[in-house]
Amino acid sequence: MLRFTLRFVSLILVLISGACIRTINPPIRKVAPALVVEGSVTTDPPPYTVNLSYSGQYDNAVQIPQELYIPDAHVVMRDDQGDSSICDWVSNGSYQTIDTSFVGTVGRTYTVTITLSNGKTYVSKPEKISAAPPIDSLTVFYDSSYLIGIRPSQLILSVHTRDPAGVSNYYRWTADGYVPRKSSGFPCSWFSPPCGIVCSCFALCDQYMTNQEVNVLSDQFTDGNEIIQPVFYSPVYWFGSHDVEVKQYSLSLEAYSFWQAYLAQTNRTGSILDPLPSSLVGNVYNRADSNEVALGLFSASAVRSAKVIITPFFLQQYYLLSIAGSFITYGDCHTVYPNSLPDDASPGAWAGADSINLY
Repeated sequence: MLRFTLRFVSLILVLISGACIRTINPPIRKVAPALVVEGSVTTDPPPYTVNLSYSGQYDNAVQIPQELYIPDAHVVMRDDQGDSSICDWVSNGSYQTIDTSFVGTVGRTYTVTITLSNGKTYVSKPEKISAAPPIDSLTVFYDSSYLIGIRPSQLILSVHTRDPAGVSNYYRWTADGYVPRKSSGFPCSWFSPPCGIVCSCFALCDQYMTNQEVNVLSDQFTDGNEIIQPVFYSPVYWFGSHDVEVKQYSLSLEAYSFWQAYLAQTNRTGSILDPLPSSLVGNVYNRADSNEVALGLFSASAVRSAKVIITPFFLQQYYLLSIAGSFITYGDCHTVYPNSLPDDASPGAWAGADSINLY
């Protein structure tokens, strides 16, 4: 009996000691600030932008602290034909070319030179603009799945393009546009009752949205074939047309490899099998010491663009309210939804765009 009691007490002590919580404050790794470069030149009309900042401690993943922006650099873009353009500071570490005749051209090679106030000069490795095939068409699929309070149903827009055969090609796609939104609005006049769900006074607007995902592809397995790539997920909050612009960029192998490394880090799940994160060094380095490489990337790309107006005519109000009603916010539509156009205003840059009607 005594032996059993001692074993029982020992087990209790082990459980208690294992349940104790001890606070551990691991040391935070501190490294010297590094230059961060994000810039490009394309075949789109200028200006072209170079964003400069220093690495450091961020309060969140969205906004860079003001003290990390670089406001006093000297930035120049050049091509291999002797043409160049100075980039003027605009705001928050952003510099833009000022020479409107400096335009990205297929076949030419581009670099950027950055001189900081501390005397250091950084240059990028040459980036050649390769041709980008045209966008043949855009297609739309209605995804009826939804998550209440998280996202409504959505329109999935895909680009169709034909990859040139016999040559390595690397692509990136971006897309942005305006989607219709609904708010509760306000009474139509001082003597009107509350608007409710059907009021149209200050209750309808178009909200600007962009695809935040990095969307890149190599033609390693599609050489010479048609490429069909989803590029935009447009949420269906309310009735109306979705005005979307898609851009298709050519990439160099170096730029594609950079974005692949970026995706490899951002898509990690945090498991014990994931490799340790590392800094995403790019193609900009210290002219006096090539071992000192900046973070980020300076790229040169050809661009193909396509605009489309998508109208889902098949929607019914009772159905739309059941899946998107939780996203209807009280107040003036264009003030409660960020980046929205003024009431009853519509995007003006989509005149002549292709139309896709869904019935």
